[in-house]
Amino acid sequence: MTKSFNYTFEDQSAESTLTFECSDDERFKVIVEEGVAVVYATKAALGTLARIFAKMALSDYEDGFHVHLEEDFEPGNPEALRVVIDG
Repeated sequence: MTKSFNYTFEDQSAESTLTFECSDDERFKVIVEEGVAVVYATKAALGTLARIFAKMALSDYEDGFHVHLEEDFEPGNPEALRVVIDG
């Protein structure tokens, strides 16, 4: 079975910002288990992460650009993951 991932977006790197949309029922958290970061996420949340990573990988962000992702992508929740461009 062949599947594809097609995502069109605006490059916001000139403004040094990155926005994304997600639904209210997406669940996402990171827990360190035995010294290893483990991502627990619904499939919808994994799709959101994929779109965020695609934007970071394909846009013109400079080294050091980073995003703070809160648990369940909900503002006000604890930070679950920080992703930094490094080279």
